[in-house]
Amino acid sequence: MLDPFCGCATAPVAAERLNRQWVGIDLSTKAIDLVKLRLDGLLGTLYRPDMVTARTDIPRRTDVGKLPPYKTPRHTLYGRQEGLCAGCNHHFPFRNLTVDHITPRSKGGTDHLDNLLLLCSACNSSKGTISQAAFIAKLKREGIRE
Repeated sequence: MLDPFCGCATAPVAAERLNRQWVGIDLSTKAIDLVKLRLDGLLGTLYRPDMVTARTDIPRRTDVGKLPPYKTPRHTLYGRQEGLCAGCNHHFPFRNLTVDHITPRSKGGTDHLDNLLLLCSACNSSKGTISQAAFIAKLKREGIRE
């Protein structure tokens, strides 16, 4: 049995009572203390301290880098795109372009600068939750973009 959010150890204690193998995971040091206390109460002399392992070197995500605030990417993207909408390719004033995702967040995209672009409001509303590549293909089919 795997309990990825162990908390007060209800699932590990139930698994132990049923003589099942179990793994409980939690970030809280209080949860670790609670698991030890409940297992000691359940097993008494059969409880071994090595049944519970606590890590102190909690891993951190390294795949996305530091996420910048939206105001900075907007200015950066406007410069990169030279004021052009990444959809219809027309020039717009800064205030008329909105930040959008190349790979939508609903499909696993992040807010990292490499996954952001600027679209005019018409393109942004018609793009919806499809990827940028699918959106460009749609615009080409509709004759809006070459």
